[in-house]
Amino acid sequence: MTPNAAATDVTSATGATGATGPWIELSGVQLDRGGRPVLRGVDAVLSGRAIGLVGANGAGKSTLIGALLGVLRAKAGTVRLLGLDLPAHAQEVRTRCGVMAEQAGVFPGGSGVEAVTFAGQLTGLARRESLRRAHRALDALAVGEERYRETSGYSTGMRQRCKLAMSLVHDPEVLILDEPTVGLDPPGRLQLLELIRELRNEGRRILLSTHILHDAEFLCDELLLMDNGAVTYAGPISKLMGPKDETLIARGRGLGTVLAPLLAGRGIEASSAGEHEVRFHSRGDEDLRLFWSLVDENDLEVRKLQGSALSFEDAVVGAMERGSV
Repeated sequence: MTPNAAATDVTSATGATGATGPWIELSGVQLDRGGRPVLRGVDAVLSGRAIGLVGANGAGKSTLIGALLGVLRAKAGTVRLLGLDLPAHAQEVRTRCGVMAEQAGVFPGGSGVEAVTFAGQLTGLARRESLRRAHRALDALAVGEERYRETSGYSTGMRQRCKLAMSLVHDPEVLILDEPTVGLDPPGRLQLLELIRELRNEGRRILLSTHILHDAEFLCDELLLMDNGAVTYAGPISKLMGPKDETLIARGRGLGTVLAPLLAGRGIEASSAGEHEVRFHSRGDEDLRLFWSLVDENDLEVRKLQGSALSFEDAVVGAMERGSV
């Protein structure tokens, strides 16, 4: 079975497709562990198909996941997942979620299909039904005959696929994935992310906890950035990145002295960076057409034109720095 087919089967069973509105709601959440404050007034309302929970080790990501599952109780504030208050409705939330924890492993001493089947039984499925669903989940994740081998001999990539299948076996609406690509080589990481993206595209909600910015950029449409137990940004990636304006740098003989004042005179923010370089702020195709028109009218030559748009990493670092001030 392909990932598309499996995900379609899941969505028809759970009704996840087409769901709208926020599914993670946090208000003033404070939580201590071992007498030490870990979450410090966390506020966020998120509704993305895939939400990246991003922060360095020790930022509070795992503690927040514990609160979202009702495993940990906040000392103040409110926590809601899928519209359900936690920890009051923890049992229902856990039934509707599949969790792939970073530290947890597959069950030792058995095959992959046995591990996934047992995970299904722990959710309350009968063994026959759990076995059927285990094969379906492993098919969706392209685990072939490896499913019959003992998990102790699995590679890191195969172990991660098995863990993901264990979180999928009961057809949850939400997948909570804690550092799913840690330890994988670049091709293995990309393969796993593509599998997760297929599940997202077919209607399943994803919460991806990671410190790897590339993973969040690849998969997510919203971010919850955390630093030292506090939120530095919560919302769409598009808003974090800002408008798609960019500063362009053009180099060529005389561009700095001739073109910079011409652009400025036509309402474009421009400055000379020496005799042969001009930097200007482009707001889109219209500004670029004007730039090339002025180049042509004044018989100028552009030898190099490059952009300096804000990268995803720069945007995240900037949000972290602003939030820590």
